[in-house]
Amino acid sequence: MLFSSAMTPSLAGDSSVPAKPMRDLGLDLATAFLVTASAVVARIGIEQLVGGVAPFVLTFPAVMIATLARGGRAGTIATVCCQVLAIRFVFPNWVSTHGDISTDLANLLLSTVALAGTVWATASYRHAAAQLRAQCNRQVHTLSLLIAEIEHRTKNNFQIAASLLAVQSLSASNPDLSNELEKAALRLESIASVYQDLSLDSSTSQQINLADHIERIIGFLRVGATPEKVGLTYHGDAVACSVETALIVGLIVNEWVTNALKHAFGGNDGCISIDVARHQDHVVVAVHDDGHGGVLEKRAGKGTALVRALADVIGGTMTVDCDRGTRNTLSFTNAAKPTH
Repeated sequence: MLFSSAMTPSLAGDSSVPAKPMRDLGLDLATAFLVTASAVVARIGIEQLVGGVAPFVLTFPAVMIATLARGGRAGTIATVCCQVLAIRFVFPNWVSTHGDISTDLANLLLSTVALAGTVWATASYRHAAAQLRAQCNRQVHTLSLLIAEIEHRTKNNFQIAASLLAVQSLSASNPDLSNELEKAALRLESIASVYQDLSLDSSTSQQINLADHIERIIGFLRVGATPEKVGLTYHGDAVACSVETALIVGLIVNEWVTNALKHAFGGNDGCISIDVARHQDHVVVAVHDDGHGGVLEKRAGKGTALVRALADVIGGTMTVDCDRGTRNTLSFTNAAKPTH
């Protein structure tokens, strides 16, 4: 119905059912009276400046505003109010070129018909716009579900591939091949964790919390690659960043930690600390170990080249400090808003 708000039939013995229709009627009446009062005030102001203005000059805008705001019922109420006020206060003081009662009556009837058409057309537009918005919302919801399903399947595929590589690394007779397969599996786990973070917070699917993402990667490394003699500590500030940035930073941290686990301690005790610090205009990610930091030639290789290439993608700068162990630092500008 275009000229009335939706009414829910009241159930016998349930006084709470008519509450919403009565509330809607009250809002329609309040809107119509407010718009009519505004038109009256504007009419008085115009009369002070220009006398003899046509009676219905502000009626049509008032009726359209009421209809757009609350629907056809509010527009109809505003029409009745405006016409009653025009008959009572405007016609007696309006001097027309013809000036007879038949002309005034014809103006009143024609304006009423025109106002009814205005209410119908405006209410139809409002109804069509509401249906279009609802349809768009349904489509957006459906697409969101499909994207979430794709992200879930992608995460599962990455995890399956990582598991296959991990199993293959255990059966490989060549130690170098086994290490490379294990590192590849950890990299895939790092990528898969991005999709898990996305599925946890679909309301901000364009951004994820970098600190939570890195913490998840550290968890994978702690369980699957860290000897009992080596401890991993982590501290991260809340940082909202894009999916691409989180993916790249996660791969870099994964590479640094696995590199330290492989080369820094030589079977001895040690500790690796990972920090994500948010500053005003940039983010600093650091991985520090207290092992044999001076032996860098053992750490250089494809992994180092990969890290430098990834840092260049996000416009980051990478530094290495070998005083009291090895400290790898990545600094990059983050355009996303911080999380709270």
